[in-house]
Parts: sequence; structure tokens; C-alpha cells
Amino acid sequence: MSKDDDIDRPEVISGAPQGKGRPTPTRREAEAARRRPLVPKDRKAAKRAAKARRDAEFQREQIAMKTGDEANLPYAHRGPVRRWARDYIDARFTLASYFFFLAFAVLLLVFIQAAAPRVALFLMLATYAFMAVMLVDSLFAVRTMKKKLDEKFGEDRVPRGIRWQMFGRTFYPRRWRRPVPVVSRGEWPAGAR
Repeated sequence: MSKDDDIDRPEVISGAPQGKGRPTPTRREAEAARRRPLVPKDRKAAKRAAKARRDAEFQREQIAMKTGDEANLPYAHRGPVRRWARDYIDARFTLASYFFFLAFAVLLLVFIQAAAPRVALFLMLATYAFMAVMLVDSLFAVRTMKKKLDEKFGEDRVPRGIRWQMFGRTFYPRRWRRPVPVVSRGEWPAGAR
């Protein structure tokens, strides 16, 4: 036996625990430990407890939506990819964030139409043109975001439906967005520029 043979062998440390220290439970024991009744003894109490758990989870999620707490967000908003996409949309100025104000202006046009129909027609056409520009701007923002997401995270990690989720986000004013924006305009996430 040469010196090279001793070098290739792994060193065994004495005193290190071998195994897990307890026997593996049998299948019957494991199933018995998981067994519980299909119908609880007090169904009303179980229903109240389940409702209380759901309400607590909902409250935790709503607080997270207002504070930006990533750990407690609902599943549809959780994860680094969705966080990056939100940050990208929130950092970008989009015309669509003024959509609700434009919708209110359309309501006012109904009253103007009765008093001055020609002016109302001109304003309505201008409103439709502005809506078309909003739509194109939002589609461009989401398309660019998706390309950058694919480059940064890879196509396989980007969740389905994120384009429509972020498209909808562009139409909300910043203060109404949930989860709340955690970046200011122009504060781009890493890899966005």
C-alpha cells in the first residue's frame, strides 16, 4: 500500500453521530400519527376556528399589501420575479395611471354635451385619442418589462399571467396600487436599464 492510497481515503471522524438516532417508524405507526376524524366532534367550534384562521390570514395579507411586507403577501404577489416586475412598473411613468381621472372627465362630458354638443364632440374625440395613447404606452411598458424579466430571471422562472397583472397595475394611480410601491419614479430595479 502506497502513500497515495491513504490520501484518497476520506477521513472518518470519531464521535460524530451515525444515523438519526432513532428507528424509522413503521407505516402503521406513521399512519396512526396522522389519523384524525373526518368530522370533528364539535362542528360549529371547528367552523368558527377555521373562519378565525382565514380572517387572520386575510388581515395579515391586507396589512402586507399596505406595508409591502414581502413575507406575508398573497401568493399572487409573492416572489422575487413579481417584486422586480412591480418595481419596474412603479419606477416608470405611465400615462395610464391617470385613467381614473380621465374616466371622471368622460362623465363630465355627458353634462357638457347637453349644453354644447360641438365642444363635447371635440372633447370626446380628444379623450378617445388620449385613451388610445394610454393603452399603447401601457402595452409598451409591459412588453419591455417582460423582455427584461426573461433576460434577468430566465423564461422558465417568469410566471404566467404576469404581463396582464402588471398591465392592470399601470392603470392605477400610484397611491392606489396594492402592494404599495416601494420604489419612487426613476428608481429602477437592478438590471432594468
